[in-house]
Amino acid sequence: MSQVAEIQYYHHGRFRVAGGVLPDAITAYQTFGDPKNPVIVFPTCYGGKLDSQSYMVGEDKVLDPRKYYVVTLALFSNGESSSPSNTPAPYNGPYFPTVTYEDNIRAQYAVLTKKLGVKKVFCVIGFSMGAQQVNVFVESSDDFTEVLQAYYCPHNQCFLEGPKAALLASKDFLDGHYKGTPQHGIRAFGRAYSAWAYSQAWFAKKGYLFDGKYTSLNDFLREDWEGGFLEGWDANDLLTLLNTWQMGDVSLIRDGGYFANCLGAIRARGLIMPCKTDLYFTPEDSQNEMKFLNNAKLVIIDSEWGHMSGGGSNVHDDEFIQAEYYHHGRFKVAGGVLPDAVTAYRTYGDPSNDKVIVFPTCYGAKLALGSQDYLVGEGKALDPNKYFVVTFALFCNGESSSPSNTPAPYSGPYFPFVSYEDNIRAQHAVLTKHLGVRKVFCVVGFSMGGQQAYHWPVVFPDFVERFVSICSSARTSPHNQCFLEGPKAAMLASKDFADGHYQSTPQHGIRAFGRVYSAWAYGQTWFREHKYLMDGEYPDLNSFLRERWEGGYVNNWDANDMIALLTTWQKGDISIVRDGGDYEKALKNIKAKGLIMPSKTDLYFPPEDSETEVSHLRDAKLHVIPSIWGHVAGGSANPPDVAFITEKIVEFLQAP
Repeated sequence: MSQVAEIQYYHHGRFRVAGGVLPDAITAYQTFGDPKNPVIVFPTCYGGKLDSQSYMVGEDKVLDPRKYYVVTLALFSNGESSSPSNTPAPYNGPYFPTVTYEDNIRAQYAVLTKKLGVKKVFCVIGFSMGAQQVNVFVESSDDFTEVLQAYYCPHNQCFLEGPKAALLASKDFLDGHYKGTPQHGIRAFGRAYSAWAYSQAWFAKKGYLFDGKYTSLNDFLREDWEGGFLEGWDANDLLTLLNTWQMGDVSLIRDGGYFANCLGAIRARGLIMPCKTDLYFTPEDSQNEMKFLNNAKLVIIDSEWGHMSGGGSNVHDDEFIQAEYYHHGRFKVAGGVLPDAVTAYRTYGDPSNDKVIVFPTCYGAKLALGSQDYLVGEGKALDPNKYFVVTFALFCNGESSSPSNTPAPYSGPYFPFVSYEDNIRAQHAVLTKHLGVRKVFCVVGFSMGGQQAYHWPVVFPDFVERFVSICSSARTSPHNQCFLEGPKAAMLASKDFADGHYQSTPQHGIRAFGRVYSAWAYGQTWFREHKYLMDGEYPDLNSFLRERWEGGYVNNWDANDMIALLTTWQKGDISIVRDGGDYEKALKNIKAKGLIMPSKTDLYFPPEDSETEVSHLRDAKLHVIPSIWGHVAGGSANPPDVAFITEKIVEFLQAP
């Protein structure tokens, strides 16, 4: 595999742009991966240099050079491609001509076709200004991904006038003829811009302190915003690139400014991902664009990080953005049908590795929250250097098809019941139809993930060689079902759930759900030893419940999703899939090797149930996790428990 990290430069020679001509235009770029692979183009955004693209490019990231040939391209005026700061007279500094998005795309197209020999672009991906460049590629690509909008609305143009005016009016900018760095102007530019980049909620929660990195808001502004632009940017470059941004409009390239016609003529498939709290690329604008696009999907980033959620600032948003989505089309489920079922997943490692590991999510887990990270990674139990790991999001978890993201008529409380078997069939389709997997070496799962691990060798007995079930069972016991009735009843009876027809987050219902659930998740000894204080993180039990249990669900979960996913859990039973409800027979018929790991103090998947199941399995080992952490011992909560689980999984995977 070729992975060229050095910045390369393509000389176009004399190159016409919207504002005149560049006598020797230069485009800076990098390439990653094998040129024979599908081609991905990933241009820079405002404030971005080529090294800024690393949050999406790399092994086990969404733009994995082992799967794609990735080309990152620097915008004109970013200081790497031709810019006011690096162009000689007579077009240097304030004399640099206006450059449009179309000019950038023509230049990038020349690099791809004339220099790199690219005949077709599989996908163009962009964040912010990078997303604007996406649309001009549509005539020459099979696919495209857009993170924001196709044109800039008047509000966006108006916001940009603020930092622009601050720089132009500064005492050291001198109409662009400065001799030294215009410190006052650039610092004022950064401060005028900064409040727009994040949401009000982010500021209210003091996100600017970055977990102790900064001691105050002023420190954050001084280092991140003033320092960021001072260290990496020229003032004339900042203004010229901002002008490109302000003038962005795909309909000016064709269709005579008729925006709806222009979007309607786009043939490429699209993925539009605005952030829920973005102040200048609002999700409402993206929803409006969706009305005209013929083949596009809208996925809203549910984040308080505002515009910055799309640019590598927050690891949870990165996880969400980098998840992949498989469209099944019309898909039958136990409770009816989903007209366009979607399964979210992520892959780690080399796809050509025939040691495939499947690791599905559990209740309360999302790919975007990094819920699977405790077992996946270099040196961990599921090491991508040894295995090709595929993590799957359950239906109803808010990432795969769920009540919260499915359009009418199956939205909200009308979402059909989905069984474990439905999930396994969907995951099998992703593996076989999309990823080309012929055999799964092992399925690993915790809690609801462990129930899926049990279901895999039942639904597809010749497809799975091994399975690992952590703090789980092959059938949800009557006691387990009864425990789940508690949080479920609290939600359904709450004053704001409104039978699932709520118009805003049902705070009372979700908070009550969390409190009813919380006591079941840990062992009694754990509470007796005041482990809920988390080594001083919380002053008392109520603070722990408020932040961990209420906050965890309120901030990350939809109420209908919670109820629908819980119903999948309650009805779990491998013997329903085959063997006519004969539980013991279903266990005895499992051919795959098993590793069963309950927690000694689990209150709803007790080790006694696991002992019974192992007694009926043909080839399974039982290892009880010696922990006081109850059910969550099988998750990422306690490092010693993770170490125990990891040791046993590694032994199991390496055994003949």
